[in-house]
Amino acid sequence: MKKLLIILLLVFVPCTLQAQMQLFREPLPPATPEAQQEYQIYNALGDELDHKIEDLRDTAYAIGATREQKTDLAAFLLKKIMLRVNLSYEENEDLMLEAAKLAPDNIIVETFWGDLLYFKGNYEKALEHFEYVHGRTPDDMQIIGKIGLAAVQMMDYEKAIEFLEKAANVFPDSFFILFYLGKSNYELHYFEEAVSWWERALDATQDENQKAAVNEAINRAREQMASTDGSSSVEDRRFVVHFAGDSRDDLGDITFEVLSEVFYQVTRSLNFHPDVKINVIFYLTEDYYKVSRDWSAASAQGIKIMVPLKSGYKSEEYVKGLLAHEFTHTIIHLRTNNRCPLWLNEGIAQYQEFAAANGSPDEMRSDYNSIVENEFIDGGKVVKLNRVPNLLNSSSRKDVLRGYIGSYLAARCLADYYGERAFDTILSALGEGKTFDEAMIDATGRDMDHFQSRFEDWVNKL
Repeated sequence: MKKLLIILLLVFVPCTLQAQMQLFREPLPPATPEAQQEYQIYNALGDELDHKIEDLRDTAYAIGATREQKTDLAAFLLKKIMLRVNLSYEENEDLMLEAAKLAPDNIIVETFWGDLLYFKGNYEKALEHFEYVHGRTPDDMQIIGKIGLAAVQMMDYEKAIEFLEKAANVFPDSFFILFYLGKSNYELHYFEEAVSWWERALDATQDENQKAAVNEAINRAREQMASTDGSSSVEDRRFVVHFAGDSRDDLGDITFEVLSEVFYQVTRSLNFHPDVKINVIFYLTEDYYKVSRDWSAASAQGIKIMVPLKSGYKSEEYVKGLLAHEFTHTIIHLRTNNRCPLWLNEGIAQYQEFAAANGSPDEMRSDYNSIVENEFIDGGKVVKLNRVPNLLNSSSRKDVLRGYIGSYLAARCLADYYGERAFDTILSALGEGKTFDEAMIDATGRDMDHFQSRFEDWVNKL
């Protein structure tokens, strides 16, 4: 699936155009004839635009200012935001708030606000604005499509399907909409529906990269259908659990008991309760490794946790640690819209795993001890956290272990110095669309380079 997502990144822009779902599509026009003529002149940042905005402020905030004069200023403020849209949301927020106050309840302003938040990765807040506009203009397919796409980003796939199906009725040949309808059904375990939407997406494109992405997705869905054929499932208000073969007889009771404990531990620690049900799929071992990496003990994709059936699963501690690790990944995906750096994602997952399995996050796996002592402490070879993706993708088992160990120790260091609340602060900031350095500053007061140095000092004192 990672390869699939990489392909999709390459085709995102043409897909967006084809889907006819465009951000910042409709600028707010000035209301007075004079401002309308001048609006076309100012197409660059600089003193001239700033002076014009100040002149408009003098008029808009004067006693007796008209609604049209306030709209003129709002239009120029939005133009300035567009000209500096690559800045952080926080740097544009004051201008956005001012425009919204000048033109309250304006549909174009509200849509622009949602587009800006979406562009910056704060899908939850963007959705609030899109839903407000939808309430005012319920037949606007642009807004319906944006609600569906925001729901996809938030992994609320039921909602995504509801709105994207409406958009597909109007844009039946939109590759982007059809693809994400397939993805949403896939994530909810509706594999036949996923294949059906993806086959329509194939017919809607001539682009070879897009076709490759869809064909890979269809193959994955068919593998999943074959792997889970004959399985049973049971659900509660938090999880849907799928059992291959007769594994439900062996695992059913222990699974829900453990999931309940894991849910409480992780959601309390990370201060987040998901609004969607999480799918947990127990595969026959040979089927699991058709859809995941051949060395993984389990894996998480979106709102799915996939677990191969192996010996030893009747040990409650093992199951608890395994599910805590993967459930943490799912929570992090949901909280950050999949924007968390790999080292922190894996570090927090292991931190929760060891807390669940061993009773304390400080009690790491036994095979970590010698590497920590011989390489990290005595050898002084502390992992550079920006190298973790390379280590975890290495063909060397030792490199992979070093990547996981470095990630785990960094999460422990973060918790030791700043408390577990640092996890919450960082994940929240990432979910709001902030950069990782901005998130680290929110949590620690310093940037990532400073934390790397502090982490290395912390390891040397273990």
